[in-house]
Amino acid sequence: MACIFCDFVSGEQKRNMNGYLFKPLHETKSSLSFLSIDFPATEKGHILVIPKKHYKNLEEVPSIILKDLMQEVQLVSSILRKTHAGTNILVNNGEAAGQQVMHLHFHVIPRNPKDGMDFEHFERKELTLQQYGILYRKLKKEFN
Repeated sequence: MACIFCDFVSGEQKRNMNGYLFKPLHETKSSLSFLSIDFPATEKGHILVIPKKHYKNLEEVPSIILKDLMQEVQLVSSILRKTHAGTNILVNNGEAAGQQVMHLHFHVIPRNPKDGMDFEHFERKELTLQQYGILYRKLKKEFN
């Protein structure tokens, strides 16, 4: 199956789906950062950070490569913070989480006060202390 991000890394695809020329902003041994074509309505500079090797999900990435990716995300965020008040770091991990390109990628989205973006718009559920305790014990077992 073809992967647009793998094609960018290999140089086989020079333009994205909308015809924009693909140009890396920064590159390391195992990661690549580039400007996204999807901009939130009020901000400029949405940057994607990807591993050069194809990994569909976060869980597949070897820790040494994940360390490099996180250092790159940190660098990108620090650059965006020079001109913005904050950043959101987002990973859509799997189709159910909204992942559309099945190549792991980190979104680094610049933020400013009152920019109108709300990434936490899910409906919250109140748990009783007992329900919280049951859920905690169930999940804790998975870590042992």
